[in-house]
Amino acid sequence: MQTPTISIHDEWKIIKLLEENGFKKFRYAQIENAIYKNLITDFSSIETLPKEIRTLLTENCYYTSLSVHSAITSDDGQTTKFLLKTHDNKLIEAVIMRHLSGRNTLCVSCQAGCPMGCSFCATWKLWLLRNLEFHEIIDEVMIAIHHLAKEDKKLRNIVYMGMGEPFLNYANVKKSIEIACAQKKVDLSNRRITISTCGIAPVIEQFGEDFPQTSLAVSLHAPNDEVRKSIMPVDHTYPLDVLMKSIKNYIAKTNKRVFYEYIMIAWVTDRLEYAWQLAKLLEWQLAHVNFIPYNTWEWVDSNGYKPTSKIIIKKFQEVLEKSWIPSTIRHTMGDDIDAACGQLALKHEGESLATEKGNTIAKSKNE
Repeated sequence: MQTPTISIHDEWKIIKLLEENGFKKFRYAQIENAIYKNLITDFSSIETLPKEIRTLLTENCYYTSLSVHSAITSDDGQTTKFLLKTHDNKLIEAVIMRHLSGRNTLCVSCQAGCPMGCSFCATWKLWLLRNLEFHEIIDEVMIAIHHLAKEDKKLRNIVYMGMGEPFLNYANVKKSIEIACAQKKVDLSNRRITISTCGIAPVIEQFGEDFPQTSLAVSLHAPNDEVRKSIMPVDHTYPLDVLMKSIKNYIAKTNKRVFYEYIMIAWVTDRLEYAWQLAKLLEWQLAHVNFIPYNTWEWVDSNGYKPTSKIIIKKFQEVLEKSWIPSTIRHTMGDDIDAACGQLALKHEGESLATEKGNTIAKSKNE
């Protein structure tokens, strides 16, 4: 029996497969309904299709290219982190966050590893292995949807804030958003999807044209180039003047508020003068600042970073309030299972797979 080579999420290829084998295009609508609405994973169980098409799908298509290596849920039950394995044995992570308000959010990865080198983030230690294909990103989404369905819950939001920089894999990210928002597929509102970027300025404007309703979050983390360069290498390529110009153009096209992520690292990003610089940088803009308490990770001793006190974060908020800039302090979820912001580093049994020890544990476990 031949090995299936077509993802069930690749609509064009499936329609072509049907037509090349003498079947009408309308049959795809039945497949689409079975996969995304009825959540069927076994092609032989799609009773609306004739046996010949079910066999054709089984022989040529696969439902998912990802396997669940492990899934762990936080003690409070709000966060579940999936360690997922790709067809070529790359490992990625996705995180479900169950908010007390009742909404359920999935944080997806768009790359295996990350090339950005942000010093406060554990994922950079993995470096970039490869981009994820659009169907692999949707595989993450469907794994979460099936997991939540067992709890009689539905997925409401998707945030591209996992492993990788979305705007360095924009073609696949774009395709995955289109599938996620297609009414006959995952059927999420564009307004319930957020893309987070380190600041790839040229793509920000293109994103505004392609998805004017989808939310944009920018990892700012510092109000001046000197500090930003020291923690985010991307600032060497796209310094703040270039970044802010692209954002202003984005706002002019979309009239949407931009969310700025600002990580609070003691003695690095939390000097009170930076609060005033941040207010000056964002004044008179459609802006909302998310202050992110720094989450420690296993290499904390090598960078010396420590979390900022809540008192200082509150002082930052007070400064922004004087300039009429709204802000929130992000509620940390999943830090007990290393699923919080900046902690995604392929943890396996307490060790990151980015380390030699972690890799040895994982390999011995799979042999």
